Amino acid sequence: MEHEQKPSVSKLPFFTAEVTQEEYPYRIPPRPQNPRQLEIDDLERVTRFKKLYGGCVCDALFLNGIVNTILDHGLRPLREHDVIAGRCLPIKWHSLAPEIHLTEEEKRRRAEQWEREGSPQKRMHASVFPGSVLVFDTGGDMQAAQFGEMSCTLAKSRGCVGIVNDGMTRDSKYILRITDFPYFSRGTTPNAYGGWRVIDVNVPIYIRGHLTHYVMVCPGDFIFGDDDGLQIIPKDYVDEVLLKAEEIFEFEEKEREMIRNGMPIDEVYKMFGDL
Repeated sequence: MEHEQKPSVSKLPFFTAEVTQEEYPYRIPPRPQNPRQLEIDDLERVTRFKKLYGGCVCDALFLNGIVNTILDHGLRPLREHDVIAGRCLPIKWHSLAPEIHLTEEEKRRRAEQWEREGSPQKRMHASVFPGSVLVFDTGGDMQAAQFGEMSCTLAKSRGCVGIVNDGMTRDSKYILRITDFPYFSRGTTPNAYGGWRVIDVNVPIYIRGHLTHYVMVCPGDFIFGDDDGLQIIPKDYVDEVLLKAEEIFEFEEKEREMIRNGMPIDEVYKMFGDL
């Protein structure tokens, strides 16, 4: 009686015992029970992630059992080849019909509340922290620009390291003059009118996904993006994914150099398997 042949052991050192190279990407490994945590701050995480690229981050997510966190590819950087990385500060926006239904008394009470607590947009900017990325769920509103250069300037002054706006943007000429401030958006328009407002700050939101209808973005999650797209890294696995991605990156740097230097094709596939 013939025995079922088991998949061979991976040739790649960063593949774990839970999944072989041949099974990738058809079998999802379990998530680590005790993910590693680094004693570093978010600004160092930003620096380390920005040395990587989308492919190795995606592979690191998969090898940690994390899938379906790629955002819709309609979100593109204003500046080609920008890399974004940082701690998510999710913001819920929504379109707003003209407030003709509000009575003068309701308008007065709201003005008093905003005087005490700050407007929703002010609370958003007050929530920014070093290493944060503002991530906007606009409810699909594309008729007006929700964010522009003055808001970017204020956000960066408080430590924000980039913007992901699932809506529209204006003042792109001046945003592009801000150094080291990647901005991903669905498009640009000069129009800022028509009704929209921040609804809530630092709450779970939905952003349209690539492989799923929506991807949930929660406070504390991490985001990474480059020319290949944007990916969400769940907050409990940020450092584990970072360490695994660095391991993959280091291995592929050596692999790339060997191939570049004329490694025979038989040796390439003997050593690395399918590329």
